[in-house]
Amino acid sequence: MRKSISAYCRKGFTLIELIVVLGIVAVLGTATLTTARGIQRRTLNNASLALQADLRMAQRMALIEGRRWRTTFDMENNRYFIHPVPRDLAGYIHIVYLPNGVTIDYFTHANLEYLPRGTVSSGFRIDLRNGPYIQRLTATVSAGRIAVFDIERLA
Repeated sequence: MRKSISAYCRKGFTLIELIVVLGIVAVLGTATLTTARGIQRRTLNNASLALQADLRMAQRMALIEGRRWRTTFDMENNRYFIHPVPRDLAGYIHIVYLPNGVTIDYFTHANLEYLPRGTVSSGFRIDLRNGPYIQRLTATVSAGRIAVFDIERLA
């Protein structure tokens, strides 16, 4: 015995069921997108704060040892090196790779050097980027302080 077309149609979804499913999919999609953007912002902020802490460590080492300490930025490989100047062959060198997705977007000088008195040799700015977000760090010459600015979203 053959079933009529209307029998198959009765086994389908109702309009209300389709609307509910589409609503759930839309909510889950929005939540996933929002979470991904939050992760990008958090990763960028953590990388900026880690860089700030490493620069402060270089400043303290310059004060303690009474010699220059340098941070060298490698834009191509998204990393930076911290070491004393001049660097001994067996001397300390700290290499930091930025987290996945975080890149060095801009810097004023490839090197940031702390003098034995704890100040920087010249003013400095570096921008870190993760997706559409950018965060700026600056160093002031007089005190050698590192300021981390709020995250900006690029257009």
